[in-house]
Amino acid sequence: MKKWVWVVATIVVALLIGGYAYSNHHATAKEYQAAMANGRTAIKGKHYTQAESYFQNALKRKLNDPTAQTYLTQTQRFVSAENSMEARKFTSAEEHYKTVKDTKNGYKVLVTRATSQYKLVKGVVANVKQFKTILSKAQGENKALNYGQSNTTLDELFNNDKFRQTYYKDLYDQALALRKANNAGQTSSVTAAASSSSSSSDTSSSSASLTSSEQSAAKNYKGSNEYTVTQSQKELNGKTITDAQIASARQTINAAGGQSDAMSDQDVRVAMQTASKKKLSLTKYTQQYLK
Repeated sequence: MKKWVWVVATIVVALLIGGYAYSNHHATAKEYQAAMANGRTAIKGKHYTQAESYFQNALKRKLNDPTAQTYLTQTQRFVSAENSMEARKFTSAEEHYKTVKDTKNGYKVLVTRATSQYKLVKGVVANVKQFKTILSKAQGENKALNYGQSNTTLDELFNNDKFRQTYYKDLYDQALALRKANNAGQTSSVTAAASSSSSSSDTSSSSASLTSSEQSAAKNYKGSNEYTVTQSQKELNGKTITDAQIASARQTINAAGGQSDAMSDQDVRVAMQTASKKKLSLTKYTQQYLK
């Protein structure tokens, strides 16, 4: 009789333990599935930090799970790519995006996004290389005191709409500073030439006072050079643009986000004329082309 009781007790205990183990395993599996589902939803909503937490939680429920680990690593690399892009570290961003898009058995949403961003950043990297080459050329011309030619080279950048995108802000700021230096250099050269001429004040005598390199730069410059423009280039709708109008235009440009301090008076006139031709207010023209 006693043996029978012990047998029954043993069976009952075994069943209880087995049932608890099964119940616990089932609950853990449900928690794992919920964490994975929440992680995927977070990614769709671009809540990448939350997604990382969910995938880490899934790994706690199911140790060394390859899917959860793949999704977690893929998410972390995508975040690194986005951070590098924001910091304008484009080469690093390109590498991270490529890793994400090439992840074997990776989450398709991240693969799609990384593929799109990878294509974008490759174009940005190519543009940066091109813009740096042009800027370097302009800087060399500035060092050689060829201010007019340097501004002509800079016009290749400023006339490119892509150059105004935020990706190239550092280069854009450098180009603006260089143009300001060129304008100051041109003003200094002409002032020095004018003061050295005591017998004549007309254009031909002033031109004769310049060095051969400065005369060549003035002749070849096709940008906004204050000293080589014609009367018609100083007019708007047939009327001469006054100093007061230029001063007012500078205030408008600054208020719209432009940097008029880096612009010569002729640059301002050109902006006013171009805005008129495009039938835009100077404010809208600045926001679209001068920021």
